[in-house]
Amino acid sequence: MTLQVKNIQINDRGNMPYKDWAKQTRIYVWPQGETIMDNLMNRKQRPHTTYKKEVIPAVLEKMGLPADTKVRWSQYAGCSCPCSPGFIVDGDSRRDVHVDVEA
Repeated sequence: MTLQVKNIQINDRGNMPYKDWAKQTRIYVWPQGETIMDNLMNRKQRPHTTYKKEVIPAVLEKMGLPADTKVRWSQYAGCSCPCSPGFIVDGDSRRDVHVDVEA
């Protein structure tokens, strides 16, 4: 599977409560063309190793971070249940990044 990054949106958490503001940056990957049902079915089966290899380098570059920045997958990146998996960026905070990808 080869993924193409279609859009990278970087949001600053500056207007949120401090506890959310201070969290490490999260990167969420959204496959284009995925239905709501597909999303529900695939939440625990995301190809995160493919995302890390093919998507994350472009995201780090757009964020202005070094290519060797440590990024780790978390099923619980968005909240305390596994509904919003994503990557957590070590050493960077105050941002949420949403990436649209296409196969």
